[in-house]
Amino acid sequence: IGNFNSNKMAESYMHRFRDALTKKKVRDYFIFLSILGVILSLVTIRGNYILAPPYAVSAYLIVFERNTKYSSMGSLVSTYALVILSSDTLHFLLGVSLVGMVLNVVIVSAFVTFTNLTHPPAIALTIFSYIAGNPLDFTISSVLSMAALLAASLIMRKYGL
Repeated sequence: IGNFNSNKMAESYMHRFRDALTKKKVRDYFIFLSILGVILSLVTIRGNYILAPPYAVSAYLIVFERNTKYSSMGSLVSTYALVILSSDTLHFLLGVSLVGMVLNVVIVSAFVTFTNLTHPPAIALTIFSYIAGNPLDFTISSVLSMAALLAASLIMRKYGL
């Protein structure tokens, strides 16, 4: 009888644990969709749909990997700021060219690799800056998206989400 009650109690705890995980995942998924909706709205204003993929991955990391180095605010700001600065500088100096893109990817990937400020979507954003073609639109979309990601991260931390 003691073993039967222990098994039943363990089952009950496992069931509650599974329910809590499922509810948390569903809540987090809606948070992710909300952040993504804001970012897509901001990118749409500038007409740069092509820039959405790296931002979507960043939103995913901020929500579902929130306690890792990949989603820290320092990593996000540092890597995205570097991408914006290096992309704008190289676009200005070399134009939208293969040489500029390769050099830019080398700069950003070295930063992501050799520092503790690691946010891999920044490498993809570097390449997308050349696909987007218009440096001003790229910069505005990136700054707006970075602000939305930071705001979401701060809100999630403040409310313990």
